[in-house]
Amino acid sequence: MTDAESPGDTLSSALQAVRERHCDPAGLLCDYAGLRRSPEREALAAALGGLEEFDPRRAPIPGPIGFWLNAYNACALIAALEAFPGQDVRRIERFFERARVCVAGLAYSLDDSEHGLLRGNAHRHGRLFGPLGRDDPRLAFTPLIFDERIHFALHTACRSTPALRVYHAGRLEAELEDATREYLRHGLRVESEGAVVVAPPQLHWYARDFGGESGALEFVLARLEDDAAIELIDRRQGRVKLRYAEFDWTLNQRPYQGR
Repeated sequence: MTDAESPGDTLSSALQAVRERHCDPAGLLCDYAGLRRSPEREALAAALGGLEEFDPRRAPIPGPIGFWLNAYNACALIAALEAFPGQDVRRIERFFERARVCVAGLAYSLDDSEHGLLRGNAHRHGRLFGPLGRDDPRLAFTPLIFDERIHFALHTACRSTPALRVYHAGRLEAELEDATREYLRHGLRVESEGAVVVAPPQLHWYARDFGGESGALEFVLARLEDDAAIELIDRRQGRVKLRYAEFDWTLNQRPYQGR
């Protein structure tokens, strides 16, 4: 780390090195066998370890969002090293619940950073309550703004996950929009002559984040890039329903590259 580089910058650099060295060009598959014994893994683990005294609140808005996205994605990659090819990542013991990084003296799991901070302590799909208690000191690290596009930026090391990307405070708006459009470009289908839009299940799991189902539909239609599909939908005059695709939790293992 240089004198001018913060621990958050070091994390970004380490995550970018992993992406360039061990992921496919799209950031969708990772060579975990190669990563497991690489200097990039050591650097990423060291970058996460260097966050213990780092306070991300010092970054300008919306810097903390980018920081927590990078921290989440880095932790998910390290956690995925426990899996084997073909395994459902949820079979990794407490994949989402185990504390995986210490930031500013406080420990965070994947659930803590995603649902506790980035979603304002909202409950995870299938749960009744957010992960953090009312008086939990970690709530003080909640970013000041909420952006529903985080759902297309969080990399969970599985086949249906959004691509691994690195986020930066000064470019976050464009980076989040690019990530969202890229994910939806491959995750949206228009069927039944425009009567049905098949969307990623995140829009169902966290419909409240998008303003309910009608808001979720509006969100995806605003980013639909297929002109023929748009014309079919327009002909329906609002008589369009959302249906949700299956989510594949299988480890996104890239074939071993060998070096």
